[in-house]
Parts: sequence; C-alpha cells; structure tokens
Amino acid sequence: MQKLRLIITLSSFFLQCFVFSGCEHESSPLVFSEIDLHRFSRDHKGFNLLGKYDIGWSDNGFTEEEFAIVKDLGFNFVRLPLDYRTYTQSGNWDVFIEDKLAEIDKALEYADNYGVHVCICLHRAPGYCVNPAANLPANQNIDLWSDATAQKAFLNHWEYLSRRYKDIAWEKLSFNLVNEPKDIDESVYVTLMKKAIDRIQAVQPDRIIFVDGLNYSRQILNSFSDRKNIIQAVHVYDPMQLTHYKAEWVSGADNWPLPVWPMTDINMYLFGPWQSKYQSSLVIKGTFPKDMEVFINVRQVSVQAKLEMKLDNNIIYSKSFVCNSEPGEDWTQIISTQWGYQNISNKDYGTTLPATGSKLTFSVTSGDWISFNRLILKYPDNTFEIIPANTEWGTKQSEYIITAEGKITDTEGTQVVPLGNLAERLKSAESQGIPVMVQEFGVYNKTPHKVSVDYLNDVVSIFNSHHIGYSMWNMIGTMGIINSGRTDCDYENYRGKSLDRQMTEIIRKTGK
Repeated sequence: MQKLRLIITLSSFFLQCFVFSGCEHESSPLVFSEIDLHRFSRDHKGFNLLGKYDIGWSDNGFTEEEFAIVKDLGFNFVRLPLDYRTYTQSGNWDVFIEDKLAEIDKALEYADNYGVHVCICLHRAPGYCVNPAANLPANQNIDLWSDATAQKAFLNHWEYLSRRYKDIAWEKLSFNLVNEPKDIDESVYVTLMKKAIDRIQAVQPDRIIFVDGLNYSRQILNSFSDRKNIIQAVHVYDPMQLTHYKAEWVSGADNWPLPVWPMTDINMYLFGPWQSKYQSSLVIKGTFPKDMEVFINVRQVSVQAKLEMKLDNNIIYSKSFVCNSEPGEDWTQIISTQWGYQNISNKDYGTTLPATGSKLTFSVTSGDWISFNRLILKYPDNTFEIIPANTEWGTKQSEYIITAEGKITDTEGTQVVPLGNLAERLKSAESQGIPVMVQEFGVYNKTPHKVSVDYLNDVVSIFNSHHIGYSMWNMIGTMGIINSGRTDCDYENYRGKSLDRQMTEIIRKTGK
C-alpha cells in the first residue's frame, strides 16, 4: 500500500507537470497582486524550527507547542529548514513520501491556528548543502551548480511543493530556495534561481520567495530586480569568532580566543601575493614610543606566508611560516585542506620598537594569507588590543588611527564600529529598493552570556533601524532563547523549560 501511495503521488505530480507545461500556460501572462515586500519583512520576526533539518539527527517533525510559544512570546514568523531526505524515498529524491510530507502539512496547520507565517527552506537541496553529508548514495552525491540531474530534481522539488501548497495564501506561506550558497559563480547561481522562481510563480504568482545572497548569504544581489515578489535573505553570523566560538562543527573554533564585545570593523585577513586580487597592508597610525612592544596574534596560515611589520618605512620584524604535517613551534593544530595545509597558530609574534614612530604596517609579503585574532600594543603605561570583527573573505585592508584612549578611527576620525559592513549593505539595499530579511542569526552557547546579549542588542538595533524582519537560529537549543545550555545566565521557568528572558526581550525589540 505504501509503495502504491508513493507511485500515485509521483505519477500525479508529473501528470500535473505535463499539463502545466503546455502551450496554453506559455501564452498566459502571470497576474501579480500588489504586495509591500518591505512591510512584510518589517512586520515579521521569529525563529527557525528544526523538526526536519537533518535526516540523521533532527527528523521528528514539529509540535503544536513550538507554535504556541512563538505566538505567546510575541513573534509571528518561523522558517523551516528542510533536508530533502526527510520527505523523499531513501536513495531516490524523485519519490516523495506522503506520510513524511504530512509532517510539514501539520506545521502549516499549527501555524495557521496561531497566526504564524511559515517559510519553507531547502537547507539540504538536491545536490547542495553548506554542511557536507556522509554516506550520500552515489546518485545523489552530485553538484547542484554543474549537474543537470541535480538541477532537474531541485526544480521539480520546488514545483511539487508549490503545487502541494498552492491554495495557501502568500500571507501565510513563503519559500526560501536554497540555504547559504558559498563560492559559486553568480551567473550560474542566478540562472538556476530564476528557473526555480519561474516554476513557483507559474503555480502561484503571489508566493513570496526568499533568495539567499552569495558568500554564505552575506552578499546582497541586485540580479533579481526583474522578478516580482523576491526578498533577499541575509544571514548574520559575523564576527564568527564571537557567534561560533567553540562550535564543534567549525574547524579551529575550539582554539579561538575568548570573545569580547565590542570589537573593531577591521578585517581579520592579511592577503599575500598568491591572493593578488586582495593583497593589501593594514596600517595603524598614532604615536608609538621607543621600546613599546607590538605583537600580532596569528590565528591561521594558509600553506606558506611571510609576515612583515614596519615602523614608518623600516622593517622591524619578519617571520616566515610554512605549513606542513609537523606541529613544530608555530602550530597548535594541523589542518589539511584541498588547498594544502592551513594550520592554526593562536600565538603572539612581534618585537620591541627600536625608535619612536607614527605608522605601523602589517603585511604578508610572500605566499598566501594569514588571519589574526588581535593586535597587541603595549605602551609604557597602558596596553591596547585591537580585535578584528570583520571575517569576510576578500576584503582589502585599510588605514586607521589609534587615539590616545585606544579607540580606532578611520582617517577622517570616525570610529570604526563593529557591524559597520552590515549596516552599509542594508543601506545599499535600501537605496536600490531591494527588500531584505534576515533569515538566520544568533550566538552559540559557549560565548559568554554578557558578550552574547551585548552583541545581539547591537545587531537587532541595526535590523530595526533599517526596518527589516529577522528569524533567529534557533528558538529551542544551543543558539536559542530556550534550553540553550548556557551555564552563565539566569533562566526563567517557562512551560517547564528554561527561558532566557533577557535575550528574549532583546530580540522582541521593534523599530516601529
């Protein structure tokens, strides 16, 4: 009976596809309602619910209590990141399992009862997931961005979901095409996403569709301005040294320094000649007396790189790093990658200034790249640490000023504040009329609670100042407000659970 039900479901779907693809549809223009996408984003705040997030450890469906909590705490939006394997036949992503899809149906029913909007996201799509999976069958271990079979399955999944939920109003349901595309050619990505948009809108023109930007959903694209009802989905996890401190799934995070807040909006990468497109020097101007000590705490080195420090125009320190399988004195962790060894150091390197100067320059003069945790400036009567908060790959270094009080400013005297790049991206999107919503943000539970809430307070203030909505990852769990497992905060007993009320109130803030 189960096999018959599977065959009927799939046959019905492809019959619909056949009828749908006829000439009559091609000659009929789509009719769109007027939807204020900026207001939709502004008016929605909530969480990700992980009931079908991963076939291996999170495939229990969704509970009514989750939606009751969302409503009770004053939120109205949930994103459901799905693993396609949780609703398709094992080894055959073309066969949809009715009983497993019914778990998604139930979530939509709960959401409707509590007035909560649902966004369905393909977190693990056919052919792509930001998180590698073990033991994928050979026919599914293929690349969405280059393989026609994976692309066909991806488009069919979205058409199937569109048809299944065709009669649910846009006010209650939206779609998020694929989670966190990374280093993908923009034209390849945009072309495939537009095909998916066309499939969905041909079924339901008014369905709001979230499209992630590139670079793990950091980048905002203007390539979808020719499509209706599209909102750019942004994820905010920078600086990762703070949001993912000691996260088990992030290589090297267990060796990061204890996070602090605030930090500076200086990039953590020093690029060398092998990255000629990004090669640049970090320059700090100020008053640097003789015998002052200067150190850079090197986080990671790629393959090989030569670090060089200058005082004014004179080299005062240089150090060559070579990564290999031997720990040596420089490495605390050996990391072998497809690009070669990229080892972790987390050690200080530096010198005592031989003379008084006014400019410190930090460069990688040969090799690939170095990332750093902090600069340490030990004056005779004070010590200042400059901690980079910008973790974006490919950002060129610039010139800054350190004041007598240890504040970092740009050359015009404006303080280099954390999250400045996020604010700039949102401002740019506003100027181009691009609707934006933050679909993921949060802080892992190993980051000190005070640091976490101070950071989240600043982040949410930026969201609200730009009038955009957001959904936290997650509600219940290690990056959420309930049962987070933090050991350094006060919890409130709530429905038999541990609620972090302080964090809850921060993300309940409104910009209206």
